[in-house]
Parts: sequence; C-alpha cells; structure tokens
Amino acid sequence: MKKILFALCLLLFASCTRDVVLVLPPVSPRLVLNASVSPDTDVTAFLSRSWFVLDTVTDDGVADGNIQVFINDRLQGCMQPVPDSRFAGRYVLPGCRVKAGDRLRLEAGAEGFEPIGGETVIPDPVEILSVDTVRFTRFGYAGYEYPSIRLYVRFRDKPDKRNYYRLIIEKLTEYQKRDSVITCSSMYRSEPACSGWLSVVYEDPVFRSTATNPVIEQLDGTTCRGTFTDDMFDGEDYTVRSSFWPVDHSFKGDSVTTTVHYDVRLVAISEEYYRYLVVIRNFSISLGDAYLDGLVEPTATYTNIEGGFGVVAGCQLAHRRFTMPFGDKEPYWTPFTVYD
Repeated sequence: MKKILFALCLLLFASCTRDVVLVLPPVSPRLVLNASVSPDTDVTAFLSRSWFVLDTVTDDGVADGNIQVFINDRLQGCMQPVPDSRFAGRYVLPGCRVKAGDRLRLEAGAEGFEPIGGETVIPDPVEILSVDTVRFTRFGYAGYEYPSIRLYVRFRDKPDKRNYYRLIIEKLTEYQKRDSVITCSSMYRSEPACSGWLSVVYEDPVFRSTATNPVIEQLDGTTCRGTFTDDMFDGEDYTVRSSFWPVDHSFKGDSVTTTVHYDVRLVAISEEYYRYLVVIRNFSISLGDAYLDGLVEPTATYTNIEGGFGVVAGCQLAHRRFTMPFGDKEPYWTPFTVYD
C-alpha cells in the first residue's frame, strides 16, 4: 500500500506543470571589436555587432565600419576591409606593425552604432631555451594503453613585471600524392575528420595556480587553455611541463606519403588576452561524459572595449617544431581518399 501511495505522489508531482511566458525586452545591438595583434603581422581586427538572444544570426560582420589605429597616442591611419575575405567585418592597416612595449588603441564606429574603443600593450617576446621530449605510456580505462609524449619547454622570463603566457600544441600532417600536398591540423579537442584528434594535458603546477573556482581546481590542468603567469618563477628560467596523445609517426607508402609535425608554441600574451581566456575556460567544463557547467558560477564575458564588446589584445609567438620519423603504420585516412 505504501508503495502505491508513493507512486501516486510521484505521479501527482510530475503532472504539476505550469507554462510561464518569458518576456525579454529587446536590447539594442552594440559594436563588437576583436583584435589579437602581433609584431609579426599587420594590424588586423574583426568588427561585428552584438545580437539579441532571440535573434536569428546569419552574418554579424560589419563591413561598412571605420576603425582608426593609434600607436602610443599617434594616429597611424584608418583600417581597410580585407579583400576577398570569407567573413565580412575583417579589417587591416597595410604596413602598420607594432613592437614590444607599444600601446595600441583601436577606435571603431559604424552608422547606427555608438563609437567604441579599446587598447592594449604589446608584451615582450619570450625566449625558448630548449624543448625536450620523453615517450611514455598512459594507462586509461580497462588497462587501455595510450602511447604519449611529455614535453619540457624551458624558457626565460623577464623580471620586474608580471608576465602572461599561453602554451599551444598542434599536430600538422602533410599528405603528399605526386605533386599535390594537403596539410591538415589537429589541436586539442579538434575535429577528428581531418587528421585525427589530439588530447593535451597541462600537467605543470603553474596551470593550476590561478583557478577561479574551487569546484574546477583539480580539472584546471585540462581546462586552462594553456594559460599561466610567472607568479611562481618571476625573473627566472623555468621549464613548463605538459603531455599529449596519441602519438603518430610519418609514413611513406606507395601512393601517399604523410609527414607528421608537432608544433610547440609558447605565446607571450597581454593581460587583456589572459583575462579573457581565464573567463572563457570556465564556460564548458567536463569530466568524461559528465558536464560540470552547472557547478561553475555565472561569469560575464571579459571585455576591454569601452561602449561595446570584444577584446583588443597583444601577443608574441615563440615557436619550435619537431618532425616524427617514418614508421610502419599506414594512416587510416587521407584527404585523397575517394569514398564511393
């Protein structure tokens, strides 16, 4: 009898529903300005517009905008739309480049929008002293073995200021068939349809030193997007540790040759770039098949744009590459494969 009453109570509660009409007053759109500027390339930016949560967005790029570039308070010129771009809203100032220590400011406007602006200071370059690798076997569920590589990236940190960094690992596979060469990229959690997936674990303690939520502190090594500061080693040489799997070798076949490169990129980033990445890394936290987003406190997207949204940030790249030797394992997929 008690079980029957309990089942009836569950049914009663389950049937108690109420339709709620959600009224969201529309919000006027604002300009969105995004730029990641490096001394290696001309100053480039992307100008778009914000959209209401109930809008249907097809293309938010603003192609008829006006973006002025200032370096150390001196006007350098007005940016031009990038010709033949797949995306409307891309702009460049040809011949305009920054250097370390420059204060870059972008001011943008477009008809029907309030003017916006944002600025950053270009960070000093980072010097990679060495990149060492160690092969090991990672053991997963049911004793499954994952051949892996551990990286030791040693670099020199400049003293007397707080510096910000990001470590990125990318696999590039070159597929060559006769005179045709196609290059495919795989990064952390990238699409497996091209040249396979790459899983990166940021193992070093520096990646866990800036956890923004105790719930995800232990997961910070995989969700930090490779960001860290020099708080633990200010002004000293430091070796930062990470690992990745699977490990693929190059292969020379009768019809297709594959050459596998692993690119290690240590990027010196501005404070604005770092603060933006720290915020967005909390937006999707997962452990296996369990998504922990609900345990993360609501956080507003970081922006340093006055009057609008987006990020103007600076970076400097240090890059090392190592190429895998030829092995005897044929790739399971090539871009030259024709499916019936």
